[in-house]
Amino acid sequence: MSLSRVPFLRHFIDSPDGLPIPSSSTEDVKHITEEMYKKNAELAQRNKTLSILRKIDEIILGSVTDLHQIAQEVCSILVSDADYKIVSLFLHDKAKRSLVRIGFGQTPALQQVEQSLSSNVSVSEIPLSSQDNIIIQAFRDKRIQITTSFADILMREGITVEQANHIQELSNIKLSVVFPLIVRNDILGTMVVSFSQLTEQFSEYERDLLDRLVSMVGIALDNALLYNEVQDSNVKLQALDKLKDDFVSLASHELRTPMTAIKSYLWMALAGKGGEISGKLKFYLQRAYDATDRLIKLVNDMLNISRIESGRITISIQRVSLVKLVQDVVFEVMPRAQELGVKLSVTASLGVPDVIADSDKIKEVLINLIGNSLKFTPANGTITVSFFIQNGVVKTIIKDTGSGILPEDIPKLFQKFGFIQESYITNLTANSGTGLGLYISKAIVELHEGTIVAESEGRGKGATFSFTLRVYTSDDLARLQKRFHSDEQQVSVGLIHRQL
Repeated sequence: MSLSRVPFLRHFIDSPDGLPIPSSSTEDVKHITEEMYKKNAELAQRNKTLSILRKIDEIILGSVTDLHQIAQEVCSILVSDADYKIVSLFLHDKAKRSLVRIGFGQTPALQQVEQSLSSNVSVSEIPLSSQDNIIIQAFRDKRIQITTSFADILMREGITVEQANHIQELSNIKLSVVFPLIVRNDILGTMVVSFSQLTEQFSEYERDLLDRLVSMVGIALDNALLYNEVQDSNVKLQALDKLKDDFVSLASHELRTPMTAIKSYLWMALAGKGGEISGKLKFYLQRAYDATDRLIKLVNDMLNISRIESGRITISIQRVSLVKLVQDVVFEVMPRAQELGVKLSVTASLGVPDVIADSDKIKEVLINLIGNSLKFTPANGTITVSFFIQNGVVKTIIKDTGSGILPEDIPKLFQKFGFIQESYITNLTANSGTGLGLYISKAIVELHEGTIVAESEGRGKGATFSFTLRVYTSDDLARLQKRFHSDEQQVSVGLIHRQL
């Protein structure tokens, strides 16, 4: 504002001798003072509005999961900072078919009135059948309801209209408003606010606060409800997942016994134990035997997964000679490699240190990985097992000259039933796997705090699988033994080893 536009300031500057200011200038000073007071009052109202909204925002962000905490703290803030007389938050309870109060705030003066009358001024639950209740009307019609009669808001048994009017007079309540809390066209409940002034006395900032407040509270309650629904769903899913694991475990146990018996009788028939059989019948029996063997492997793998994922697997770690363990497994699977015409060898240097491992579980990993290479390596191909030591871990590497893997298919390998589409026919052969072996291997290695990876340059270029285990130290062994001992449950079981 320039000085030329302020007459009284210009006159003061033009009258250095302090001559009396004309009456017109006095009126200007009064007018400017009033305008400044009004602007300061508006600024104070605006700052107050922003402060209240900021506090409510902090409440919402700080307790987004606790519905009742949000409601109660919001009500308390509005009474203490916004000078509202009473604030109540009601939530729709579909099961009870009613509005249930989840938050309530009132002034100290109103608390004294309550104590003198020995009566509460707010109802805790309102049935939706209470058609005459203004709070129910706002909820049902999804429209704001306004009343100057506190009896419309109180509406509780044992309180007469005269008593309600007496409470209203003592509390200086002139107006009550019921706001429906609507989010995404769905009504969640209502917010009831009682004021000491009428609507025409509301300032612009008080109206703005109410508009923004109703929206914020509705969104906050909706977020809390959604979070609680997700949490409830997670609990139910966990319960269902446990039931699934229990069913798989039980079914697997029950299936293994008859299938093993079927496989044994088929083997005896194929071996001629019941007399000679024709070539065609032998062909049929062999197909049945292979299918039964594959089904047994699937059941065993599913049982192993159930044990691992339910935490019932026993991990008994100790100091293990990894080279010797690999040599034992290679010796065990060598007949199968010779049958397929695949050269299988171990390249082991004398400097490979011992590792920390459960030898029984790592044996399963080795059988899975070597068996996987045998399935996809043609006759006259090679499979080599070697070791690499770096940064306190030993990496066991299984490299083959098999059919290879496309880069985009590698992430699928360690998933449940992780068949690769291009190898579908191979997976349907009698000696194929279940799609679970690599998933089981990954779970076992990660229980040992190791990693497992697959690499390939593409189709026809072979594949390399490797996994890491910690080099043995007494401190690491003690730490891991303590961890597995604390995690061990009362019912702990081991793995069922697959046969190649």
